[in-house]
Amino acid sequence: MRRLRLRALTICTLVALAAPAGAAEITRVATSETGNLFDFHVSLRWDRTQLRGKLTREQGDPAANPPFGANVDVDELRYTRITNALVPRFAIGLHRDLEVHVELPYVLADDHSWRFALVNGLPVEAVSTITNNTIDAMNQPCDPGGATCPLFPVGSNTTVYHGGRAGDVKAGVAWGIFSDARDDTKPFWLVGADLTFPTASAYDPAAGRSASWASPHVSSGNPGAFGEKVWKYDLYTVLSRRLGPIDPYFKAHVTGMQRSSGTYSNCEHAAELARRAPAEATLAGAANCSSWGDDARARLPWIGGLTFGAELVPYENPSEDQKVSVDVRAFADYTSSQRFYNPLTDMSGKLHATEPYLTMGGLFGLYLRASRFVSLHASASLATQTAHFLSGESLGRGGVADAGKDITGVTANPDLNPNYDWRYDAPGRRFRFSETSVFGLSVAGVLQF
Repeated sequence: MRRLRLRALTICTLVALAAPAGAAEITRVATSETGNLFDFHVSLRWDRTQLRGKLTREQGDPAANPPFGANVDVDELRYTRITNALVPRFAIGLHRDLEVHVELPYVLADDHSWRFALVNGLPVEAVSTITNNTIDAMNQPCDPGGATCPLFPVGSNTTVYHGGRAGDVKAGVAWGIFSDARDDTKPFWLVGADLTFPTASAYDPAAGRSASWASPHVSSGNPGAFGEKVWKYDLYTVLSRRLGPIDPYFKAHVTGMQRSSGTYSNCEHAAELARRAPAEATLAGAANCSSWGDDARARLPWIGGLTFGAELVPYENPSEDQKVSVDVRAFADYTSSQRFYNPLTDMSGKLHATEPYLTMGGLFGLYLRASRFVSLHASASLATQTAHFLSGESLGRGGVADAGKDITGVTANPDLNPNYDWRYDAPGRRFRFSETSVFGLSVAGVLQF
């Protein structure tokens, strides 16, 4: 039996070594050329992503660093976000290794859940700074009698539901400049550009909040929108070189974003939120929204990343257009600082200043090509993010506000940041995201004509 398996493995390896070089799946591109004047790829992909992590909050501890004291991070919440989407993709070959493509995603669900963290096996609810909060956005007491006003509701598994809507349409072009299948002295070199249109319905995190500041979308029967209403520009390049049964590759990409006319801003509800009891925004900040202009609006991140990997090809039959390949890769993405949606948004109803962070992980994929016309793809990935603050706006322009004026926001101060909230942004009260895991699954079927 062992000899039989060894022979089978040897035959597969020899077949792969003898076969013409075929590009890695990451460089797949529709092509139109002599003998194949029309190349049309249709795929349907299911993507599932689960992000989990811990939210901590700074708290003053007089016992730390005596006699001065220090801020320490205390456990507050456990957070989970689960997204499921169906993504039809269409690609048409225009010329040799040149395609245009479009993706039309439909988000089945995008649900954000949180609960109190456990310390020594017990929930932190009794000592939570969220539950025991006593101030409003202007650092004023919520109640003259000292009653608490929780920042937001936290249940055994509070969930805000999103989804059941079409997502942002993505369209782009990809071009294989070189092909190792045509010239074995060169690698396969792919370059591409994608544009994501802000077509999904905009999500307003502050709209419809109850007196306890609960989201109107805590019921699964009333899922909210999820659209960010931003333009996204993706540029990428991939290099791949088939070496017998191994196809190593390298990818680099960068994503930039641009606000649209529908991009959400905290200033949209600032005036009414400042008049709430307890206040959810500062009076001075609400008055400053117009004078601050773009400085008060969403500040979008940019993302850049690298991927290194290899496809292993244990079986390939070129005459039947059959192929089995295993994909193993490692990746790292840098996300810049921003004022945008983050894990705290569904809880607080705000866009928050988020620190830069790094996402690092790996992926394992299995690709089965049954014929020229049909293939199946499946992959699983696991990643983590470096710990980063989810709140921490600057008090004013350049990080400071005129010390000779009221910096609480109760009275006029043109230097005060309209986004500043003393409960979330003051040192000693900022939230931090750590112990993260990002697990992804993807399954796709592809038809090629």
